[in-house]
Amino acid sequence: MSKPIDNRIIEHVAKILGEELTGSKIDDMFDQLGLINLDKIERGYTSTKWRRIHESVLVKCKENNSALPFFLVIQYVLTPSSYIDKPDYWKKILRGINSQLMFYGFEVNDAGRVIETEVVESFGDGQRRLQSFTERLSAYEIHPEILKYCTDELFSENYFHAILEASKGLLHRLREMSGLDLDGSTLVNEAFIIRKPVIVINGNKMESLTEKSEYNGLKSLLNTIVYLYRNPKAHEPKLYNPSSESDAVTAFTLMSMAHSILDNCIRVR
Repeated sequence: MSKPIDNRIIEHVAKILGEELTGSKIDDMFDQLGLINLDKIERGYTSTKWRRIHESVLVKCKENNSALPFFLVIQYVLTPSSYIDKPDYWKKILRGINSQLMFYGFEVNDAGRVIETEVVESFGDGQRRLQSFTERLSAYEIHPEILKYCTDELFSENYFHAILEASKGLLHRLREMSGLDLDGSTLVNEAFIIRKPVIVINGNKMESLTEKSEYNGLKSLLNTIVYLYRNPKAHEPKLYNPSSESDAVTAFTLMSMAHSILDNCIRVR
């Protein structure tokens, strides 16, 4: 449950937003959002940009007994189209504002909208919340082949499509290694026929039970990835939650394992 917004957070965010606007643009914003322009009404001088935003927002929030005017100012400034050529800066400014909002149960999403979210209580939870999924994923030492195929989806934290693209990338690699023009489980099964394989694990002669189990283990792993992540459509029931970060980590870990084993595989026919 969200907590009431206080003066401290409004001041902090006003300092960030003040760097994004000129004085004339602040005048325009006040006009469009119906905020009082204290510089023009009560003072004979121009205050600093952040103070103008801070004071006007405070007046309107107290008048409405609501944080909505504060949120509308944030959304007015953080229009995604204004930052489309500055993705790193966009992430930086969202991080700066969300580092404060999250302790009150709010955050600015990638659409520039203020949304309600779970209140962050501790420093550690705050650090984890501020990390992007890609940054959190780095702790698992995910194979670089995976990131090559789903960078855009990971950037937007679109787990379902990131997983789908990563699984397609794994099969694309398998097609290149095998020379087979197939897809899905048909590709896997044809490439890993134990009696006449196209691809083998380097050094594995498939003579002992252990070697055959290792080989079949790779084949089964690849087929599991196909059945769980390559074949399902967005509207169909799945054995994983496409909005779950934990399930996404599991998917990428399995695919990373498959890529790591393929690193040690060779084509024999």
